[in-house]
Order: sequence, then structure tokens, then C-alpha cells
Amino acid sequence: MDEAAGRTDWQGLILALLVPTVIVAGLVDLALQPQWSDSDDWFTGLFVLIPFEFVRVIVFRILREAIKDYQSPWQAVKFFLLSVAILAVLCLIFALFEIGFRDVLVALFEVQTWRYILPPAAIIIVDGMIGLYFFRGDRRSQVARLEAIADDAEDWLLFAVTRLPFAVAAMYALLIYLRSRGIAMPEWIPDPSLEAFREIGLLWAAVYFSGKGILVAHVHTEHFNRTGRRLLSAGWIQVLVGRTSEEREKKAKLEHRAVAERLAALQGIDDAG
Repeated sequence: MDEAAGRTDWQGLILALLVPTVIVAGLVDLALQPQWSDSDDWFTGLFVLIPFEFVRVIVFRILREAIKDYQSPWQAVKFFLLSVAILAVLCLIFALFEIGFRDVLVALFEVQTWRYILPPAAIIIVDGMIGLYFFRGDRRSQVARLEAIADDAEDWLLFAVTRLPFAVAAMYALLIYLRSRGIAMPEWIPDPSLEAFREIGLLWAAVYFSGKGILVAHVHTEHFNRTGRRLLSAGWIQVLVGRTSEEREKKAKLEHRAVAERLAALQGIDDAG
């Protein structure tokens, strides 16, 4: 393995952390400010965030396939756009079955719906197009990184949605209970209210994007280049994510093979063995 190739790519790491850092700073600042209107946009935004982040995981896999079959910048961009269009159609079909034709049609004719859909969708699409069009690196290494990012992002999203909110709610309830019993608690812990719920929700989103930024940045580190291991593959983490023993066993086998394939790609070996 080339010594330079195994070191931390500081430029890639800093660029990977740049956008999440800005998002997290904005969310924290917004959470710590009092709500200046009666609008519930913050709640709708958090609600919309979850399906869009699941879509983002799929987009990572689409980018992986686009890089894997990379022939030219425009070919990769066209493959990406076609795949995203198919994904959008599948999401629409899913919504029709889950919500109903009438409700979906009504939602599509509301301006408010597009206010929530278009900005994140545009960011995802433009980001993917730019990344593919200007990509000039090693295809196999990039595929290995995107695969690790997609798997880690999926596990982190599952944990953030199905485990983290309940842990935060339990901790908050305990602190409020202790305060009600006369035990001194920090003043920055708010009493139960809609404003407190808004603050906690926005801070939850900040924690989520902080974790996601770390996961994306990790694939540019020396640790990943030398081991091929993603951050959330450990068995105890899979327990926290909520996977069954059968699922964990299956994931462990897949990850063992994936690590060998990533290392082969990162080290420029033709066959992972």
C-alpha cells in the first residue's frame, strides 16, 4: 500500500465536515433562541427530515453505482438523474398506497408541500451532480468509501430515529422528576412546554447531523484507509440499533466480506481474496 494513500486525507475530511458543521451551528443557535412566531414549521421540518434522510441513504448507494460504472462525467450524471427519478416515482407510489390517492393529490397541489420538498431535494440532486461531474479520483476507492458511508448512515439514522428520542425523553423526564423533588438542576434545562419540545427537537437534529458528519468524514481518515472498517459495524452498536441476533449475524458476515473488498480497493489489489 502506498504510504501517502494510507494517510488521512485532511482536505477531504475538512470538506466532509464543513456542511454538517454549518447545519449543526444553525440548529443549535435556532434551538437556543426563543420562538419568535406561532409557526410550526420547525415541527414539520423535523417530520420531513426523517424520510428525506432515508432517501439520502439510498442516494449514497446510487452514487456508489454511478462511480462503479463511471465512463464519463455526463454518463455518470445521467445515470444518477435517471436513478433519482425512478426513486422519486417509487416514493410517490409508496405514498399513494400508504396515504391514499386523494390525500396525495391534495398535498401535491399545496404550495406548502413543495416548500418542504424542493429545497432538500434540490440540495441532494445538485450535490450528487457536482460530485459526479467533477470526480477524477480512483473509482474503486471512492466506491469503497461510499459503501461504508451508506451502511453507517443507515445504522445511524435507525439509531437516531428509533432509539435516541426515547433515551432523551427518559433522561429529560428523570431530570424534571428530580427537580420536582427539590433537587437542584441546571437552569438551562427547561420545564415541560411546547417551547421545550421545540428546543429538544432541534438539538436532536443537531446531534443527528453531528454524528452523520463524523461518519462521512471517517472514510477520509488513516484508520479507514488502513483497516477498511466503518464506524458502526461493531456488534454492540448493532444491538443498540435494534437488530435481532439473526440480523446481526448476517450483517457481521456481510461486513467481514465488505471489509476485505474495501481494503482491496483502497490498497489497489485486484482481488480481495
